Amino acid sequence: MRRKGLSLVIIFLFIIEFALMVLWFYMVQPETASGIAIFKVVPILFAVNLLPGLLFYYLKRPIGLVFLGNSIFCPLLFFAIWIMWFTYWSQ
Repeated sequence: MRRKGLSLVIIFLFIIEFALMVLWFYMVQPETASGIAIFKVVPILFAVNLLPGLLFYYLKRPIGLVFLGNSIFCPLLFFAIWIMWFTYWSQ
């Protein structure tokens, strides 16, 4: 895959990921007492990105590195949205 195509895939995955996370927050609207839910969601996000990443990596596809990187980035993004939810939006 060429560099431009890979960049477009990265941007597309980021936008879809961010939109799904924000949608989840608006649908679930977690309360402040549900802080333990982050310990359930973050490992799921890590695994959802790690499994395709490892599969594509062993199939020698360059998109595998995108998923492997995203497996680290995605839980951090979720944690940032979690903090912003309780700081700004849940009032």
